[in-house]
Order: sequence, then structure tokens, then C-alpha cells
Amino acid sequence: MKLLNKSLPYFILNIVIFGFLSNTLLAWSAGPPAYRTGAPDDAGTCSDVGCHNSYAVNSGSANFSIKAPTNYTAGEVVKIKVAFSNSNKKMHGFEMTAVDAKGNKVGTFKKIGTTTQLIPPNDLRGLQSADNGKYIEQTFDGTRKKSWKFKWTPPSNANDPITFYAAGCAADGNAVVTNDYVYTTTAQINATP
Repeated sequence: MKLLNKSLPYFILNIVIFGFLSNTLLAWSAGPPAYRTGAPDDAGTCSDVGCHNSYAVNSGSANFSIKAPTNYTAGEVVKIKVAFSNSNKKMHGFEMTAVDAKGNKVGTFKKIGTTTQLIPPNDLRGLQSADNGKYIEQTFDGTRKKSWKFKWTPPSNANDPITFYAAGCAADGNAVVTNDYVYTTTAQINATP
């Protein structure tokens, strides 16, 4: 019994430490830190935080793109697709936001299925409450895909051109951040006249 009483605290401590390290090491495959889209006023991309920085941004051979309609109507849902093509990497991810002509993050994203998610505010990824619904990214299941579809709704009073900013990562899946490529892309849509 004495042995159990002495061992139990160490056992619990090991579980806590292992759980923390596992969540920290694997967290970004379930979605990158917030504000990594390459948009103005964001914190750059995943290559800027000492993570996937083996190569310069957009230096790989893959294509990373946003497919969105040319125009939007204020308050009406728009379907968007973010995709990699010509990539031979095993895992892929992205993060995206929408910015109006004044530099404001605008509209609300909505996931479709289990491969995308909104970044929740105030979790370990650092999204502020004011930006709730304004950033979308892949889930862990989504890292096995090369493309993602989701919805975006502009504000009901929107009339500015909107620019979507996305950063994507093509990773080799070896659980190490080296030899992975980061890409950025943008797409602009205009208010329906």
C-alpha cells in the first residue's frame, strides 16, 4: 500500500505531462494557431512562427488556390473551395479569413462536413472573441485531404470588394516540421452591382 501511495502521484504527473506534450505536439495538425493566413495585420503564416520554415513561402511545386464566385450579394451565402493541386505530400492544411477594402475581417464562415472547422475563440490557438466566425481551417481529419469546401456569409450591409486570404501547408506527415512547404493565395470577390 505504501508503494501505491508513493507511486500514484508520479503516475498522475506522468499522465498530465504526457497529455500536455501530446496535445502541444499534435495540436497544429488539428488546426494551426490563429492569425496565420498571410492577411494584413495577421501574424504571417505557419512559416513565420518557427514551425514549417524549411523553405521560403510559395517555393514548392504545388499549386494552392481559392475558388470563389466573382460576385457576392450582401447577406447571402457563398460557397468557397480551397485546394492544393500537384502536391505529392501526405498531409495538407490551411487557414483562411476574409478582409474588406478597409482592412476589417468580415463575414462569417461555416464549415461543411468534418474536414473544416471554425477556430474557437480563447483556446490555445489564440483567436480573440471579436474574431469569432472569421477564421476557418482544416480539422485533423481534413489533413488527409487536398481540398476543402465551406460557406461564407458576407455582412448584410457589405458593398466593398472582399479579399480572401489563405495560407496552406503541404506536409510530409512525419510529425516533424521540417521539409514541409507553406503557400499563400488570395481571391477577390465584388459586391453584385
